[in-house]
Amino acid sequence: MRFSLQTASLRQLVILSFFMALIPVAVLLWQSHTSLSGVSKNAVSEAESAVTSVRRVENMQNTVVDIERAVRQFTIVKTPALAQVAANHLDNYQQILQPICQSLAQASLCQSQQASLLQLQADFQILNSKQLEPLILQFKQQQQQLTQAVWSMLEQNLQDQQNYVVQSQQQLAWQTVLLVIITLLLVLWASGRIAAPVKKLDIMIRAIGQQHQFPDEKLVGPKELTELGEQLRWLSARLQQLEALRLILLRHASHELKTPLSSIREGCALLTEQLVGPLNPQQLEVVGLLNGSADRLSLLTEQLLDYNRLLQQARPELDWHSPQRLFSQCFTDHALSLQQREQNIELDCQISAIFTDETLFRRILDNLINNAQAYGSQGSPVWVKLYQQEHQLVLDVANNGTPIPTALKRSLFEPFQRGTTPRYDAVQGSGLGLSIVADCARLLGGHADIVDVIYADVCIRVRLPLLGEKTG
Repeated sequence: MRFSLQTASLRQLVILSFFMALIPVAVLLWQSHTSLSGVSKNAVSEAESAVTSVRRVENMQNTVVDIERAVRQFTIVKTPALAQVAANHLDNYQQILQPICQSLAQASLCQSQQASLLQLQADFQILNSKQLEPLILQFKQQQQQLTQAVWSMLEQNLQDQQNYVVQSQQQLAWQTVLLVIITLLLVLWASGRIAAPVKKLDIMIRAIGQQHQFPDEKLVGPKELTELGEQLRWLSARLQQLEALRLILLRHASHELKTPLSSIREGCALLTEQLVGPLNPQQLEVVGLLNGSADRLSLLTEQLLDYNRLLQQARPELDWHSPQRLFSQCFTDHALSLQQREQNIELDCQISAIFTDETLFRRILDNLINNAQAYGSQGSPVWVKLYQQEHQLVLDVANNGTPIPTALKRSLFEPFQRGTTPRYDAVQGSGLGLSIVADCARLLGGHADIVDVIYADVCIRVRLPLLGEKTG
């Protein structure tokens, strides 16, 4: 059974679970039918018995009247015909009395009535009217007692039948509760057979997405889910292999690129300084182009390595920091490029302390300031705002310049995606700046968007969760 359940498909397991859940329902229906049939048969039997007993009692009472009439007539007119009529009525009463006595539990009452009947049969022909009167009166009184006993028996049978119905209802109710519990247990068992592997699949997927250790335990469950678990295991191994290859490639590329880049830059510097001989203007122009390309290639290599290091940072190192200090350090680093384009920073910091990762927050600031300086208008200010909005920490960096088309607002946060607006500085963009901003915000639990504001043409807003309690 264990083997069949492990190798069963998801469809087979669902059908099997459905039929197993139907078994208690079928048992409940059968029990209900049995109980209802028993109550119905008992009611019919009791009704027939009651009708028969009532008819017999009525016949007995009518026969008693006939016996009294015939006996009194015989005491007045003593003829063989009247004697035969009275004897016939007494015999009829005897035949009716026997089944009544068999159904009654009061044997003494039946024995007394039987004795009175025998005495009346033996003495009604020899006794006179006065002598018969006490005997007839006793016979009639015993008949009334017998009738009362029969009615009491019918009332008791009716009460027993009601008790039987109540007992059947209670038994059926307990059986219903028990079978419902069994059904729920079967449903929980069946759902567990499906939910457990699904939960393990969720753990596997999260392990792949968060780059955690992939579970070593093999998934056990329906065949489709088991195959999916193996495919996820293969995918995890494949991703780990590709990640290892990517890291090896980046390390080798950075090492192999830095050495020739250093040689090229040194050679260009020697040619520019004309230490190896004088150069004509055309040659100096070519050397300048080579020098700029070497600087550009060196910058791209550093940005690529920086982006790779960002992807490897799985957990932020959170601590309390002064945003004023972080802003001051960032603005100092970008002071020269801002001065060259005659741009100034307009800072509005409404928070005295933030609980964040200093490195990630600085990367966000550096890339946003660099982006605003490169694409902002000449002589236009760069607005930097840090404030609290509901339960979020909001950082806005805005500048004047060419507005970003709506169709490009989401794609610009993807790696190596650049807009149509050219940079105004000497560096050619690589399309990693806003991607680094988005990834840093994601690592801090937030996100980055391009929003519209009334005081600037372009505004990039970073929303971060407001962590800690110390805010200003």
